[in-house]
Amino acid sequence: MRIALLSLLAVLVLVVVAWVALSQSRYGRAMSLLVRMGKVPGVVGAHVGGWQVTTVETQMLSFTGRHGARVARLYRPATVRTRPILLTGGVHALGIDEPRLIAFAETLAKSGTPVITPQLPDLKEYLVTTRLTDDIEDAALAMLAAPEVPQDADTRIGLLGISFAGGLSIIAAGRPALRDRVGFVFSVGGHARLPGVMTYLCTGRQPDGRMHPPHEYGAVILLTNLAEDVVPADQVAPLRAAVHQFLHASHVDMFDKPQAAIEFQKARDMETGLAPEARAFMHLVNERDALGLGARLLPFLDRWGREAELSPASSPAPTAPVFVMHAQGDDVIPDSEAPALAEYLRSKGTPVRMFVTSLMSHAEVARTPTVAELVTMVRAWAELPW
Repeated sequence: MRIALLSLLAVLVLVVVAWVALSQSRYGRAMSLLVRMGKVPGVVGAHVGGWQVTTVETQMLSFTGRHGARVARLYRPATVRTRPILLTGGVHALGIDEPRLIAFAETLAKSGTPVITPQLPDLKEYLVTTRLTDDIEDAALAMLAAPEVPQDADTRIGLLGISFAGGLSIIAAGRPALRDRVGFVFSVGGHARLPGVMTYLCTGRQPDGRMHPPHEYGAVILLTNLAEDVVPADQVAPLRAAVHQFLHASHVDMFDKPQAAIEFQKARDMETGLAPEARAFMHLVNERDALGLGARLLPFLDRWGREAELSPASSPAPTAPVFVMHAQGDDVIPDSEAPALAEYLRSKGTPVRMFVTSLMSHAEVARTPTVAELVTMVRAWAELPW
């Protein structure tokens, strides 16, 4: 009996030692981060979510890029454990003040990662332009030179881009001035070839031939970018203003349905005040008729988005490892873009890890992960060259 008790005690001691070692390892840090991101409930969420968590302070930084003055927000952890990352969100009028982006940056920073979110004017206007790729490159180089940003031993930065910024971050990382200064790139819901995504948003046909109904959000973003081509010049600004109101209402709809109804009504009211050409497009927006709007935009697709600077699969590949994560069944940027992107990068010798997961909805966590999913993701995140 005594021998059995001593054996049980030894096992318990080993379990405790292993648990403590895990909590202090990079795998423990990744598990804590993902538990907090996935809002895992119960004892696991409460305990594991507290591993290697530190306090975070924020400050605004300024820099000048080739397209003018820019600002960025630095999330600086009290205990720094990794290289800094430049986190670029998707198209949204709130820019770096968008609540989900702030929450994500804070969650990363609490794990000991300095996070910089650059304010990029075109993203705030729902525009996808070659200026964005320049801005991401300029921001990364500026933050590497900023004394306020903690640096790791090899003075390289990580790039993490969400939605269209995912693909653009990969392009920026492959440019000569930055390619040797990047530790890794993480694309969340990014694209491989923008023209193929545009066609999908108009027709529902993915670049790999599969049919999948697109979300109206993507077609509305297309309209914003093609406005100068589809309506007379004096109608461009009013049309974009009405579209922005619809997009604002769509954002409010995620957390306040009654207020969203008021905001959507404002968009409908703005429709009535538009000139006939713009009004016809705005009506399709307000009716959420993605394919109807897409059919009207399809003849104009050759006028926008064809530049190599907007498509990773048409640009020089980075040498740094690339992590590609995409939502299964994504109806904004189709999930066929993930394997296409991975295939292109591998053909150029870039190390790639790819995950297409039902955990996500386009570019955000959609549900709490299962244990198996959590283990898979923990390993992937922990083995990134943070």
